[in-house]
Amino acid sequence: MGIFDFLKKNKKAEIIDNKILETEENPVSTIKHSGKSLNEIYAEKLNNVSIENSDKIFDFIKIYSEYIVRFMGMQIQNNYSPIAAYEKTDGQIIGYLYIAKDMSYNRSIEEVISDMEIEFEKRLSEKTIKSYTIYYHSRFKDNNDHEIAKKNGDFNAISIKYKTSDLSGFLGLRYSFEDDHIVFQGISGFSPEQNNFILNTQLKEDKDYFQERVTIESPITENEIGLKIKKVNNGNVGDMWAGIFGFDRLSEEDGKNFLIHNAAYVFIQETVKSNDEVLISEINFDNIIFRGVKTTNDETRTTYPLLKTDIFIDVENKQINEWENINNLEAVITGNGRDTFGLTYFATDYALNKEKYKTNKKLNIELSGLIYHLEISIISESNTPDGPNFSENFTMYMPNKELSEFGCFDFIGVLEDFREIEVMDNRKYEGFILKVRLITNEDYPDFFTIEMFVNKQNMNFENLTIGMQLTGLFQLQGQIKE
Repeated sequence: MGIFDFLKKNKKAEIIDNKILETEENPVSTIKHSGKSLNEIYAEKLNNVSIENSDKIFDFIKIYSEYIVRFMGMQIQNNYSPIAAYEKTDGQIIGYLYIAKDMSYNRSIEEVISDMEIEFEKRLSEKTIKSYTIYYHSRFKDNNDHEIAKKNGDFNAISIKYKTSDLSGFLGLRYSFEDDHIVFQGISGFSPEQNNFILNTQLKEDKDYFQERVTIESPITENEIGLKIKKVNNGNVGDMWAGIFGFDRLSEEDGKNFLIHNAAYVFIQETVKSNDEVLISEINFDNIIFRGVKTTNDETRTTYPLLKTDIFIDVENKQINEWENINNLEAVITGNGRDTFGLTYFATDYALNKEKYKTNKKLNIELSGLIYHLEISIISESNTPDGPNFSENFTMYMPNKELSEFGCFDFIGVLEDFREIEVMDNRKYEGFILKVRLITNEDYPDFFTIEMFVNKQNMNFENLTIGMQLTGLFQLQGQIKE
């Protein structure tokens, strides 16, 4: 997962020749079907739905038509999460969805489907529901293989696991990717008329289709000194590289290979730091450092960029969000700076200093930032006679609504100094190291002022002037003062 998914490509979808009308703003889909079902072409290759049973299964599954259409609409929106729906004893159909409390922790598709099945089997045995369906993406290809799709090339169909008192099994709704379209081919084993009935189902615009939701929460423990340790399994440093090279550069066709090449280059460098668990290698470009971390058994590797700074403050840490998906080598830490303001930062030295972080609440932390987007603030132009009014020295920062778990902040700051640098000795990756005041304190000028790096691609203006008011989004990084 990148913290931002700027590279995501929205797909239009169609069923044969007719399109699903779908926009990001309006998640309700209207589906039209031409009647040219591929089942006509592949009638001799019906899967596990036998001809004599197909009518009975259709009569049952059609009560879930809205959820079949809803799941197709989710795919168009690039949402591949599994969903479910069940039938209450009074015939009402209820949607069932697992949702993550925040972006940092989630469960695997296998775990979610298994939990759904366990829960629904319990309800069936207790006779509190009459039937259930579970929807996910699979390898199904007009055969009996309904294994979960896990990698590119596996995504062939929507599989529907169903069960009622006298029916159980799987259905497969084949699809294919053609240019920027998803082509849906209808449910294998159903006639064109049956598929038309289901796929022409209209969704209700104001209906909440997921009346029952289960929240996925990360396990949190507290250690002997009162630090909370939260497990994260969805941590990723991908967008830190976009902070260095620019989002436009990494969205190019060779962007992924470019990052892989750079990571490999970091790991062939000599070890500069180590402990019993990890080996650290680095490449330095001015104060920009590309750091590689690998376990001594070479089982886990990770790389990330950082901005080295001499600016530090005293921080009292409150919680460590430890990334178990990176073998606990990385973490985002939350605490208070100068006993006053809140901080959440990616600890660039966590692999090396894990024990120090876990056994000391109060540490001197060098803080710096990678800017993902930068523009000139015009907040002072919004002043009115009735207020509120903002001065040209107004500063603030606040956790980004979607990305706070990763240490990302929206800010308005005053530029106190800057200098231009090149990364990788290549002007294509040039940018600026900025000194930005984030909190204005008349009695303490450097109360909270940090250095940040911005790639020119991530700026929407060209010229910097000391004293100007800037705004944007940045990733806060920190490490224990050496």
